Amino acid sequence: MASTLSAQAAGSTVTLDVDGSPCDFLVVQQGKPDDSYDDSCDGTWLMMEGLYNEMAWGGASTNKYSASDAHAWLNDDFLALLDPDILAMVKTVKIPVADGAAVLTGADGLEAKAFLPSAREVGWVASSFPVEGSCLAFFDGFSNSDDRRMAYDSAGASKNWFTRTYVRSSGRVAGILRSSGGPTQQDPDAIMFLRPVMIFPSGTLVSDSGAIQPNSPPAVTSPSGTDGANIGVRNTPFLLEYTAADPDGGSLTLTEALDGETTRTLTAASGVAQHFAAVNDPPAFLQLENGAHTLQVTASDGAASGSLGLTFTKAVTSASLTLTQPIAASAPIKAAVLTVGGSIPADADYSVEVTNNALDPAPVWQDATDEVRQGGNIVFSNRTAAESPAFNFRIQAARGLSGTGGYIDSVTGAFQ
Repeated sequence: MASTLSAQAAGSTVTLDVDGSPCDFLVVQQGKPDDSYDDSCDGTWLMMEGLYNEMAWGGASTNKYSASDAHAWLNDDFLALLDPDILAMVKTVKIPVADGAAVLTGADGLEAKAFLPSAREVGWVASSFPVEGSCLAFFDGFSNSDDRRMAYDSAGASKNWFTRTYVRSSGRVAGILRSSGGPTQQDPDAIMFLRPVMIFPSGTLVSDSGAIQPNSPPAVTSPSGTDGANIGVRNTPFLLEYTAADPDGGSLTLTEALDGETTRTLTAASGVAQHFAAVNDPPAFLQLENGAHTLQVTASDGAASGSLGLTFTKAVTSASLTLTQPIAASAPIKAAVLTVGGSIPADADYSVEVTNNALDPAPVWQDATDEVRQGGNIVFSNRTAAESPAFNFRIQAARGLSGTGGYIDSVTGAFQ
């Protein structure tokens, strides 16, 4: 049964094709080594177990890894040797790198898909070396000269290989000795081998044989329409059903966004129907302005994502308000005052009714529109209540012929 890269311990190997042939890669780190790394480095770090492409690190005048021939080759020629489906899974990351006397870290780091490890990442600490990150898990505990750093070419011979660390005090590049796995320093134009490092999403699938499997992105579908569809005019909260399915199985992270703003994130099993929460929630729907709105659901399996986008138009031209629970009184209610806050256009179809026997089976509703408009007292004509006296109101408002919109933002009052 397939597992994921996140389940592979440091020092284990996985395989992927390079130039059409299977190539072993060591798992050297899970997650960011420390906070000097950008969040893009949060994934599973793979380093080629063997050696590849004997070449110069850079010309004689090269003193920055960012300008080196090695960096250029890895992110052009080497990446072109990967299967396109695998290449699409390799993360674009920002790594700590020396830039003259300074070290660029975090979001300011060097952008790359493939890179050489730094001296510190393979377990070397020297006062003359720039602090480019920290030791990767696989190299933790290695001694200064350790044959576990040794690597071999396609003929099985151990050879020297470069790191990305340029040592300003010596004008040389830190490397690994073929004889002991210990440190060496070589001129930038010396010829040595490379060991590419790449970072993959931790959810990347690994077959029983250890091969990295191309990931099929999830798909999001809805009975309301296909991606980009306009689902029409809505004037009340509505149920929008969608289903996110991953061909590779497993759980998915679902993100719902309304007008570009995330409204809900959840984890769900593949193939289980969900409902877009924001448009089915009356208070949330009420706060939306009239006009066009966009809905987007994105499903991620940790390695790839798929999405569904829909549009709709909110066109609410009327509103009604009442208390879901009338206010009971200990004595008959004879008068009241009520204020409706907001903006009600002059030509709106607007009415306010009140009752003082709201708990009765058939309450007596009294028109109080004029009193509310004028801010006057409401005197109840009804004097009886079969049940306990209780107050309630009901307000109706709809646009008039002018089409001018309005709103109600508060209702206050009192009775006696």
